[in-house]
Amino acid sequence: MHLFGRLALIFSLSFPLLLPAQSEADQILLKNGTTFEGAILEYQQGQPLWLELSNGDTLMFQDEEIERIIQKGQAVSPTAAPLPEIEKATKKKAYAFKEKGLYNATYFATLSGSSDSELKLGLGFHNITGYQFLRQFGLGLGLGIDTYSFDNGQSIFPLFLEARGYLVRKPVSPYYSVNAGYGFAFRNEEELITKAEGGILIRGTIGLRLGADEDTNVLIGLGYQYQKASLERQNFQGAELEIRELVYNRIVMRVGLIF
Repeated sequence: MHLFGRLALIFSLSFPLLLPAQSEADQILLKNGTTFEGAILEYQQGQPLWLELSNGDTLMFQDEEIERIIQKGQAVSPTAAPLPEIEKATKKKAYAFKEKGLYNATYFATLSGSSDSELKLGLGFHNITGYQFLRQFGLGLGLGIDTYSFDNGQSIFPLFLEARGYLVRKPVSPYYSVNAGYGFAFRNEEELITKAEGGILIRGTIGLRLGADEDTNVLIGLGYQYQKASLERQNFQGAELEIRELVYNRIVMRVGLIF
């Protein structure tokens, strides 16, 4: 084979290697010039488009933001009929948690600890209303009731400030909650408590937020709770007065909803 024939053969074999490789990722081209690549989770005409990035984050785009959609190298206009692969909703849950704005969280809690060398199990109910400034940080005001012992009327009514945040942008995210405030105590004639004073409250919780729906999410947390109080109690004959300075150190387990 003469020289020209050999060069032609080499060029014909090499030419496909020079062609740009077709991207397997879906592409979203926005009207502002920005391009995002990932996997389209769900899209129907007139509905938001959900795109999962390679790092696991999920983004949402509206039709009016999108200039062009390229799925596996095939272009489709957002105003045209969607491709079958895009229209078919995935079973994977899209991330839709409201990271900014007002929130309300309601918890039921168990309070476990020892008192007078005995294991005590108490219950609590807490409600917090606040504002989430960004995913990692929000502030709220909470109130509730904590019963540390059902057999002697030791109930405290806490009023506290809360800081909370969520660590990742996923349907299941670790979260933290830190509370500090004051617990109010009141006398209880049925339990012969003639005088009661509250004290400082400190609570720290770490846990998981489950769901990532826009409306309601489930919260599960485990933490530590510190509460000071004092009380005066008459004995049953009324002859002696018991004065107690109380410090409650409790393991707290909380289950609640946030919306």
